[in-house]
Amino acid sequence: MKRPLTFPKKVNEIGFFLAKVITFKRIVLALLLLGIVTRLVLIGDRPFHHDESLDAWFSFRFLEGNFGGYDPVYHGPLRFYITAGLFWLFGESDLTARLLAAISGVLIIYVPWCWRKQLGPVGTVATIGLIVLSPSMLYFSRFGREDMLFLFVTSIFVILLFAFLEHPKGWHPSALLSSLVIGLAIKESVLLSIFLFGVFLLLLLIQENLIISSKRNQSEHAVQEQELRIRRWTLFLGLVSMLAVLFWVGDSGGNGTLGKLALYGGLLLAIATGSILLAVMKTGAFPSSRIFRSLKTPTRVQWLLTPLVPTFLFIGFFSQFFTSFSGPNTTSAPHGALRNGLTAGFDYWASQQKEGSRGDSRWQYYLTLLSAYEWFVVFFALFGIWQVFRHPNLFGQITLWWAGGNLILYSWASERMPWLIIHPLFPTIILSGLGVRFLWQRTHGLKYRNTLIVAFSICAVFSTTQSLVTNYSRGGEPQELFVQAGQATPEVKAWSEQLYRADRAHFAESGEHLLVLIDSDVYWPYGWYLRDFPTSTYAIIDDQNIPNMTRTPDVVIVPYWDTERINVSIAEYEVFPYNHRWWWVPEFDGGASNFSQVPQVLSRWGNWLWNREPWTDLGTRSSKCPASLTGNVLVKRSVIEESREYGLWTDPQETELPTYGNGCNGNSFLR
Repeated sequence: MKRPLTFPKKVNEIGFFLAKVITFKRIVLALLLLGIVTRLVLIGDRPFHHDESLDAWFSFRFLEGNFGGYDPVYHGPLRFYITAGLFWLFGESDLTARLLAAISGVLIIYVPWCWRKQLGPVGTVATIGLIVLSPSMLYFSRFGREDMLFLFVTSIFVILLFAFLEHPKGWHPSALLSSLVIGLAIKESVLLSIFLFGVFLLLLLIQENLIISSKRNQSEHAVQEQELRIRRWTLFLGLVSMLAVLFWVGDSGGNGTLGKLALYGGLLLAIATGSILLAVMKTGAFPSSRIFRSLKTPTRVQWLLTPLVPTFLFIGFFSQFFTSFSGPNTTSAPHGALRNGLTAGFDYWASQQKEGSRGDSRWQYYLTLLSAYEWFVVFFALFGIWQVFRHPNLFGQITLWWAGGNLILYSWASERMPWLIIHPLFPTIILSGLGVRFLWQRTHGLKYRNTLIVAFSICAVFSTTQSLVTNYSRGGEPQELFVQAGQATPEVKAWSEQLYRADRAHFAESGEHLLVLIDSDVYWPYGWYLRDFPTSTYAIIDDQNIPNMTRTPDVVIVPYWDTERINVSIAEYEVFPYNHRWWWVPEFDGGASNFSQVPQVLSRWGNWLWNREPWTDLGTRSSKCPASLTGNVLVKRSVIEESREYGLWTDPQETELPTYGNGCNGNSFLR
């Protein structure tokens, strides 16, 4: 007779009770469903970022058959193809333009399940939960760029690499190359991944050969300790060497970057070759290391067939599915489609390293984002790192190298943007799962384990609240560090909607559509929002002129510096000042000029963590309150009257804008 379940009377019995009524798979399924909901709900509400509108626009052009081909300025074409397919299935909208990022964000949640044996049940649940509720992972799963898709493909590559080294199969090399080709068709950052894991494989080869060379007539315990020491020091010195080399490269201002990286790779290759020779001298035979065993697994026929699928994918992706082998003929992509796919991305990336930083220039930028948003993850990741160095198995080494190497590489590379944080963050979350598992195993007594559960729950609730505020409450506002200078304000979306309404009234009254002129400096994201508008015009306003038009424009949208340059009769127009894009760049790297100001700096950061209040500086620098790029919308008075007569005029200036304390009282925005 089965013993009936009764609710526990003692706190110490809670763990046993939960284990009886909730299974591991059910928890994972519940978290996956929560991830789907959080990534899809209200996904189309936030105004579009400049880059999001371009991605959506090029996808729309591909759907219409007007896509020119791969241009590295806008990154790989694959997400244009997929998003165009989503447009074809579900229609063009803000929601479907962001749907690929959301789908990728959901698939990312499932990745730790592939490593459940290495993470264990507790580590797997913790990892998946942290991914679901992470402010950064959630935000950029709802952000219509290619980075979440690229992260997912990179994760597939790491899964395959680990499987090939642990339990090699004949099809693994082809799958690995295919994942790299898919990554190349998404983003040129695949070059960083190739460099990162290429260095790792060389270090792993050195590590294994040193272990083989060090085995002598020692006790089994002594051999194991020696092996652990070699693995720890190889991993540690590898990360330190990469950091040192990139500091060396950075000091040159971009000159000789590729040569120095090649020298670093060549040096590691020479050391790896030397380690092989050392192992041969010590053992009298060619070393049977993990890498060589994996390379021997595929047959000759399988090795011959390995390039076929990657080659087919490469040609298909970069030729628009074998329909166009000519490129867009731009400065950054001047050749045919296939040559552009092979060289243009590399050339463009190399040129960016020479031109200086884009985005935030501070090397500690990603460390700040991790501390501000992912402190919960970082805390447990420290225990995960400790566990990896205690027992540096293959999975732990790959994960730590992936996280640490990405943090170093992305902090060094010239483009530092908020959406890139997910690339070092995701493997750091895997490390956090290892850390949670380590803590769970170390808390043998139920008293300490329950204390850990309570502390974890309190921090999880606060982090989840922070994530919800960041993504749903005030996610598009500039006090969030994710909001970069390309983020449009709600006024842009409001004006776009108002133009459609005003056009309906004008067409009903006159039988003609409104003629709308938009300055090139503020064209995006209007270009996406007004894609169905019959007469919106892209304009480069120069020499106090506007493009030749059949009649004077009914609506003109310009940045503040071009308002006086357009040759229209201002008396005909009502002028509406508005905020086009906004941002905030806090002085987090130098806010205190002396030790006495440190408490004030910490207080301001604490206030930001608690209620998202930005701040001015401490009197040593210019004001760093949230600011905006302002402009003007000129609307003919007759158009406004027509819209009001038909009940179709809603003043976009009534859009609610954020207000702040701490000296940032909203004066940064027009009103």
